[in-house]
Amino acid sequence: MQNINLYQRERRRGGGPRPRQMRLGVALVAAMLAIHGAWLGWQLHSAGEVAVLGEQQATQAEAKLEVVKADFHEPTLDPRLPRQLAEREAENRELQRLADHLKTLDAQRSSGFAALLQGLADRHPPQGLWLTQIRLQAGGDDLALQGLTQDQELLPLYLQSLGQSSAFSGRDFAHFDLQRDDQDLLRFRLSSQAVMEQGDE
Repeated sequence: MQNINLYQRERRRGGGPRPRQMRLGVALVAAMLAIHGAWLGWQLHSAGEVAVLGEQQATQAEAKLEVVKADFHEPTLDPRLPRQLAEREAENRELQRLADHLKTLDAQRSSGFAALLQGLADRHPPQGLWLTQIRLQAGGDDLALQGLTQDQELLPLYLQSLGQSSAFSGRDFAHFDLQRDDQDLLRFRLSSQAVMEQGDE
């Protein structure tokens, strides 16, 4: 009779990482930690350099500010300025008055004496009175007339007629001179001036 041993001892299969793999994993983790630590150390070093540079710049800026404060002088008002300003304003007003006067003269000069001469021509009597000299000054404001007449009654009528002309409106014949010459003619001289309006200087 043969004996058969049915009981066999089985080998247990090993599970999990092997020791070599574990050592490799530990080495890899250690390497990654070393790299990460080096990177953090480099960032920390760079941040320290930036902080030092910032402190140096801040110190320089404070030093410049102190220099500027030391050189700064608060401005003060010159007591002569109000008087000088008043003098300049007076000069400007005088110049403006002069400019206005020159504009008035220019306007008078540009307009010419055509209106006055036309008024003299329109109001001249047909006979018995002659003008020998016409003088216009001050842009036409001053007018002087010299002439002859055979009849002394014509002269008042002539002056009245001139006064009714629009060209001679506002004029005052202030000076009048009448003399008889050797030829029994009356020589007259009269002058007028434009009457200043109220408020004009």
